[in-house]
Amino acid sequence: MATVYNLRASMISRVVGTDPYCSRQRYFSILIGDVEEKPVNQEYVEHGIYCEGYGIAEVMKHTKMIVKNCGIGDLGEQINTEADYIRNDEDSVILSCTPDGYIGDKDLVEVKAPYFVQDNPVEYIQKYLPQIYFQQYLTGKQGTYACVYQMNNPKVMYIPKNEKYLHEFMLPKIFEFASYLLKGKLDSDFKTKRTHKKSFIYEGELDVQVT
Repeated sequence: MATVYNLRASMISRVVGTDPYCSRQRYFSILIGDVEEKPVNQEYVEHGIYCEGYGIAEVMKHTKMIVKNCGIGDLGEQINTEADYIRNDEDSVILSCTPDGYIGDKDLVEVKAPYFVQDNPVEYIQKYLPQIYFQQYLTGKQGTYACVYQMNNPKVMYIPKNEKYLHEFMLPKIFEFASYLLKGKLDSDFKTKRTHKKSFIYEGELDVQVT
């Protein structure tokens, strides 16, 4: 029976190897069914859902523009974008993302609502840059307004598309990971932080602009 593997934006840091809690090889094992995914803390999830609308409102206040397709009232349902990536005779890999919203003609919106207080929102958002850049890649957009929403201390930032990060750091790892999914097993050539430490250190600039 054919298997379709979905590499989603929300989990792409695991594929790229930047997730501090789940290694590439463990995520590979989860996707092929050898290891079970740990249950998600529903309290954290509910907190994020509750705060998302407030984060959208903060983006609109800062930009003085309407956020569309954000799943709020008449502003339109969120849009899921999918793209066929690679396949073999039996299985295939697709890429997908569902941004929190669209703003203007060229930009996306992404809201993060940390459960615990974050003193440095700019530093906090950087761990989500793979997701943000991946969304831009799939949707063809040029940038993202990212809101780290904390009650009484929301912060809105603009993150432009980063071609160097995308093509030199992220996409090669996604292609490698997807290719191994089609093989169905890992071997010693699969890159990990233990065997190829320098490959997982991005040495370019990360442009996060506070609005």
